[in-house]
Amino acid sequence: MPQDYVHRNFGGKCKPGDIAPYVIVTGSKSRVRNVASRWDSHKEIADDYEFLICTGTLHGKPISACSTGIGGMSVAIAIEELARLGATTILRIGVTSPIDDEFEYGDLILAKGAVRWDGTSHGYVMAEYPAIAHFEVLMASMVAARALNYPYKSGIIADMASLGPPTHDGYRSYLTRNTELMEESLKKAGVLNGTGEAATMLVQSSIYGLRSGVINVNLVNATTKSWDPTEDDRVVICGLETMSILQRWDDLKSESGNQYTVPRAK
Repeated sequence: MPQDYVHRNFGGKCKPGDIAPYVIVTGSKSRVRNVASRWDSHKEIADDYEFLICTGTLHGKPISACSTGIGGMSVAIAIEELARLGATTILRIGVTSPIDDEFEYGDLILAKGAVRWDGTSHGYVMAEYPAIAHFEVLMASMVAARALNYPYKSGIIADMASLGPPTHDGYRSYLTRNTELMEESLKKAGVLNGTGEAATMLVQSSIYGLRSGVINVNLVNATTKSWDPTEDDRVVICGLETMSILQRWDDLKSESGNQYTVPRAK
């Protein structure tokens, strides 16, 4: 495929038809491989820079997964190219640590929206524009977490351009005071956790008319006070169930001819 810049069509390795309408995005390539290994079948489409893309089927429905690397600029490139190649529903799954001590190890955080301290999203639109999850994706993630019996909380998360609010170990402690002040502000506002990619994706998705949402898992072990990746699979499994639910809901909407499906009153 022709390229007008280095990342077009993920290094020229993707073409229309290679990307499914439903896409799971995540920071690491290893998690993309984990996601794809749980599908009916899959093939690797592209591996260029930080972007590893797999496409296959989940319960007979087309699905893709794409790694984005870390940070707003990287995820912005991924969302631009995925949308250009046919993605319409995008779910980000990732790992995080809580801002306050309100989560147990392995708890899920389902984002309603994100504080835009990322930097990249401001290149798209004014600061007052909200970074919000699509209500259908949020509802589907709640249904998925409940069906899997995974503990979760839904609320506002924060996107950071630096190392993140709980990190005070910058070289020579340079970031200490700045991140402490940011952490305190977020804690007072009831923000649940900090990431680096969600706000950019949510802003892009709203502007472009895409459905998107975010599921994170807390991997800080409160007992050892250290990072423990043992429950990383939990966010992968919940993400796949969320996508499967959205696919089923879309089938019901298509069959009924209704644009939206809403809960029925008893």
